Amino acid sequence: MITSLFLDFLVISLTTSLVIIGLILLRPMLRRHYSAKWSYWIWLILTLRLLLPFNFSFTNPPVAIQIPEGQGMAAVFQGTPSQNLQADPSVITQTAQAGNVSHIPSILDILAFIWLAGAVLFLAYHLLSYFFFRKQALRWSNPILGENIVTKLKQVSKEMNVTASIPVLISSKVPNPMLMGFYKPALFLPHEQYSDEELEFILKHELVHYKRLDIVYKLLLQIVQALHWFNPFVWLMTREAAHEIEIYCDDTVVRERGAAYRKKYCEAILSVMQSSATRHVALSTNFAGGKHSMKQRFGSILNMKEKRNGVGAFFTVIMLVGVTAILAACTNLNGQSTDKTLKPGTIYSYSSSGEQVVVHNAGNEYSVDENGNVSVSYREGEIQAPTPLKLDTTGTEMGMGRGETGFFISEDKTAIVYGFADGKESPLQVLISDNMGETWNTYNIEGAKGYDTKFIGFTDKQNGWIVSGGSAGVGRSLNYVYLTSDGGKTWTEIGNPNDLYAESLTGAGFSSKDIGFLGFRYYEDNGPVIYWTKDKGQSWEKLAVTLPDVFNDYQKTPLSPIFNGKEGLFPILLTKEGNTIGTIYLSSKGYGLEWTYDSAYDQLEDSK
Repeated sequence: MITSLFLDFLVISLTTSLVIIGLILLRPMLRRHYSAKWSYWIWLILTLRLLLPFNFSFTNPPVAIQIPEGQGMAAVFQGTPSQNLQADPSVITQTAQAGNVSHIPSILDILAFIWLAGAVLFLAYHLLSYFFFRKQALRWSNPILGENIVTKLKQVSKEMNVTASIPVLISSKVPNPMLMGFYKPALFLPHEQYSDEELEFILKHELVHYKRLDIVYKLLLQIVQALHWFNPFVWLMTREAAHEIEIYCDDTVVRERGAAYRKKYCEAILSVMQSSATRHVALSTNFAGGKHSMKQRFGSILNMKEKRNGVGAFFTVIMLVGVTAILAACTNLNGQSTDKTLKPGTIYSYSSSGEQVVVHNAGNEYSVDENGNVSVSYREGEIQAPTPLKLDTTGTEMGMGRGETGFFISEDKTAIVYGFADGKESPLQVLISDNMGETWNTYNIEGAKGYDTKFIGFTDKQNGWIVSGGSAGVGRSLNYVYLTSDGGKTWTEIGNPNDLYAESLTGAGFSSKDIGFLGFRYYEDNGPVIYWTKDKGQSWEKLAVTLPDVFNDYQKTPLSPIFNGKEGLFPILLTKEGNTIGTIYLSSKGYGLEWTYDSAYDQLEDSK
């Protein structure tokens, strides 16, 4: 989860930087022609964008940035599948220790941890500095004694329509007048020796900040800087935004005022600056500022030239932010979509003799020890994760045997379906992990049926399917199909082909939430017998399969189809007189709506 969040923020940071760079390069021209108001709101829009860890995504993003993950994606559709069909892993005799998950972090995991640690340290430093400084300022503060300050505050508050009562304190710990605190702000003054004019300027300036919630704005800037501490352009943006907050405040105070008023306002700022050294404090606004920013502020205050509001420029930048959001959607780290797409999973099926086989090995597998404890491994054994599931190894507990349990094992989603489901008292159960076995959640499928052969899989992180079967007599089996759209938390039964064909399953799979396939053992003919739906189970029909005549004398058992997006393979197991000859494959380029035999994928014995 942390790694995924880091990737989201990294993409957002990189793409939004393009807008930041453009604005900083155009800054001199923009300041000449546009008021500070437009810059104030533009930086706020960019701040909010940098805070939101989400990207729109495309199924096939045009820009793919590869970052090493330690285990590449298995090549399912490039050349002949490499040992995709293999017997189920042998039983491991070592007992898994509950809760002992061996997770060797990848480079990306390490970078994500460094990013998170940097963000936490940055925020902790600034927040602790703020709380310590505020505590010191309050500790050494005194209530105001001069009646003129109280009177002036009431007068200015009334003039500016500020109804809230803001406490004003005198504290020797503050270097200059400042509004501090985002929950209960207070106005701190270093002393009371101000002229009426200076006091009016100070109060107006800080009340403008108060009305606009500028301290909240600055809090957002601090959080953005923490989350994007690795990006120097975000640091530039936060500095520029802090300057624009003060300039926009100055512009508001001197709006529609003459040159004399503006000059006196600048003199008041200079007077405050000369009385004490300025200091930057997080979550505060300062009437005075650093010498570097003063030149910019004075130039804006004394400039009486009418400037544009920047409505056109504002919407231009909004469009640019939208473009960068699309660019982020088109940018794919690790070759994976940033939305719901799923890394390939290890897929299981059953041979014509009922033996569980692996039809596609994605580098992940499960094992069962002598006591029935189930463990899962990822990335060719790099990560080992025990599960809370214990299967029956004695053959006495119906629905809980190894051959009666369905598995789908992907780095993004691991799902196990098990149990005796009679549709009444005993529900089917699903065990789900979204983080390679670090945590597991169990969900019941109330009313589910099926205790024998079970299949489970996901087409993306949210949409998945289950097919469970139960014996209905010699050579017959009733099968039930369930779908989920919330990652496996809830499941809904859809239509099944039992009225058309009720036999024992050997394979099952969906290419999307609408298109699914069920493969059956051969009985009356040599097969392959495949039923499919294009409308989420509302109707089923037999899939017409055309194969070369050379395969006519072989029994053909369809296994579970393998999908990677819209491309798919359908393995067909060939046997003759009880002997396995090999596997041939149908291929599809369009979610399984059309299948063609492709000899390039054949895995056959020489005796064919």
